[in-house]
Formats: sequence, structure tokens, C-alpha cells
Amino acid sequence: MKKEVKFVVYVLNLAVTALTAEPACPVCSRYHYEETLLERVLRNELALEQTLKDIKETNTKVVDSLKELQNENNKVNTAIELMERKQISMEATLGDTIKTALANVSESLSHILTESGRSIKDMEDRVERFKGDMKTPTVLFRAQLASSITVNTGQDVVFTRVEVNEGRCYDNGTGKFAASVAGLYIFALHYCTQGNKWIDAEIVHNNKTLQRFAHYGTEGKYLGSSLQAYVMMVMGDIVWMRTTSTSHFNQNDSHCTTTFSGVLIRA
Repeated sequence: MKKEVKFVVYVLNLAVTALTAEPACPVCSRYHYEETLLERVLRNELALEQTLKDIKETNTKVVDSLKELQNENNKVNTAIELMERKQISMEATLGDTIKTALANVSESLSHILTESGRSIKDMEDRVERFKGDMKTPTVLFRAQLASSITVNTGQDVVFTRVEVNEGRCYDNGTGKFAASVAGLYIFALHYCTQGNKWIDAEIVHNNKTLQRFAHYGTEGKYLGSSLQAYVMMVMGDIVWMRTTSTSHFNQNDSHCTTTFSGVLIRA
């Protein structure tokens, strides 16, 4: 600022020196010359003052702009520093979060694998038990008459000669089969008729007829026939054979046997 003032004063001095020289025109009065000189000096001074004022205002604006820029720069630096701190903090937090998440995932995965192994083992055990439950037990019997017999109307036919009795469900004292396992059973009767005589009989389930038949035998011929019946039974149900009228059963070990049999198909 001092240099600018000195420059203005120097310029003013030069102007005054130039204006104080003697006028070239000899007819002009000295008074008029001085008056004109003073007027010029005043105008130059006013111009210089205005210039100085403009310079000061410009300088002030420049200084204010510089201060404002400095403030903005400080704000920017502060914001950058804050952002850097936040970035560091976020990176640290993110790192901790990732580590925690990985630890949780690892723990969860380990737990899932353990529980899956247990579930698979439990399922395998259940399947094995189910297979055991699904396995149909062996229930089977086959019995035949000990000799040719005649059975009156409404009487039970007892097959006393037992060949097979797996499960021990057939009673050769009564001729009745009592189910020890619930399921689907098939019963079969193979019979021979005495010559010129009838067999009228039926297979009975809990006193209800499953199959009924009548057959007449021819003299001198060994004629045989078969009969089957399917039935769903629960534990304790009974199946046997009885006559519907007087029946004549033939039993000949060398030619024709009369047998009664049954087997559990599916439990």
C-alpha cells in the first residue's frame, strides 16, 4: 500500500513540474496561466484520489476474496480430514463386522453340519425301524385229515394232522386258526369226496362265510377240488371250516388228501 501512495505522489510531482513551465504563448497572462494550471492540478488530484480509492476498494475486495478462499480451503481441508477419519473408522468397523460375520457363519455352518449329521442318523435309524416294522412275519400253517370222516350239519371240520405251523396260530384240537398278526391272509382248502356222497361246507371268518361249496363224489373215482379265500384280519380273528349239511370227506394218503392251509401275505 505505501508503494502505491509513493507512486501516486511521484506522478503528481511530475505533473506539477510540467505545468509550472512558462507558457509558449507570450500574449497569455500569467494569472490566466496559473488559474489553468491550478484547475489541471485539481482535476489530476481528484482523478488520483478516485484512482487511489478504486485501488483501495479493489485491494479490499481482493483481500476479502483471499480470506474467503482461505476459509473455504480450511472448510474443505476440515471436511477432507473428517472424511478420512470416517473412512478409517468405517474400514475398521467393516473389518470387525466381516470378522464377526465370518465367525458367525462358521459357527452356524458347523452347527448345521452337526444337526444335519444327527438328523441323517436319526432318519437312518427310523428307516431301519420302519424296515423292521414293514417286514412281514412268517405266519403259515398246513394241516390234513388223519382219515376219511363224516361230519354232521353245522359241525366244524378239524384237521388233526399238522404239517406246518409257523407262528403256532393253528389249533389242531379245534381246527381253528387265530391270527396273531393283523394283515391280509389267504386260506386254501383241498378236498376229496367219498364215492356217491356229498360235501357241503364253507370257510368261515368270525362266524361269517367267506366261501361256500358243494361237491358230489363219483363211485370208484378219486375226485378232488380246491377252494381259496382272502380276508383282512386283526389280531384275535378266527378262521375255520364247517359243514352246511352232512359231508363225507375222503382221505387217502396214496391217492387223495384233504388239507386246510393258510398264510399271512402282508402285515
